Amino acid sequence: MHEKKYPLVTDPHDHRFLTLRSLKTERGRSQTGLYLIEGIRHLARVIEQKAPLQLLFVDPSVLSNHFGQKLVRRLRQSGVPGIRLAPHLYRELTLAAEPQGVGAIIKQQFSTIHEVKMARDSFWLAVESIDLPGNLGTIIRTAEAAGVTGIFLLGASVDPWDPACVRASMGSLFSPRLVRCTVREFAEWSRVSGAAIIGTSPAGLLNYKALRCRWPAVLMIGSERQGLSERLIETSDYLIRIPMHGRCDSINAAVAAGVCLFELSSQRPSPSSRVC
Repeated sequence: MHEKKYPLVTDPHDHRFLTLRSLKTERGRSQTGLYLIEGIRHLARVIEQKAPLQLLFVDPSVLSNHFGQKLVRRLRQSGVPGIRLAPHLYRELTLAAEPQGVGAIIKQQFSTIHEVKMARDSFWLAVESIDLPGNLGTIIRTAEAAGVTGIFLLGASVDPWDPACVRASMGSLFSPRLVRCTVREFAEWSRVSGAAIIGTSPAGLLNYKALRCRWPAVLMIGSERQGLSERLIETSDYLIRIPMHGRCDSINAAVAAGVCLFELSSQRPSPSSRVC
């Protein structure tokens, strides 16, 4: 295999491995503006979406999938830098129960809120303080499936580049436009955006199925424990709830997001709308 020409790293103190390991931490990601992906599906989406790939890392002893080998060979031949990791080093990086032997360093990409202009029928999601990275990744994956144009990441605690989030997103992280901003910036933007701002809360007065909003629209999802902050509730043009039955008084944030995203998607005038 051509990828065997990549230099082999066996020392856990090698700076190249230390860089990879640092990206498992929030501090390492914030300082470098980089993050890790792992797995053949994620790598294929990186190539498809032309995401800024910085470095490839492989464990040839595990990389047995023919398609995965072909991707690595293609990237190596195109000049993408890379390294081979000894199996014990690769295992320190992986979250997978059955590792596929390939991963990459990617440059973080996001817009500022001042760059956002709403197309007439566009559909956005705003996420505030999701407690579990895996839930955030599931929400991002569901948002892509529902045709969301982009996602507002409200507050520093929303980290879509956490390895658990990246893994749960199943490659969907590279599709929607990501906008990082504070709650205050979003609230100020929403007043002049022309978009319908839809909050979600167990205390909402409107059943989510009864909602008929104007477009463009932004659906807001809050944390599992606290829900939306008071500032965002006050920002809402509509505050919807999902009725509960039985003894359950709430559902997982990712499940709630999916229910509301697909309901709104079914009402969207044009699924092909996009941001200007």
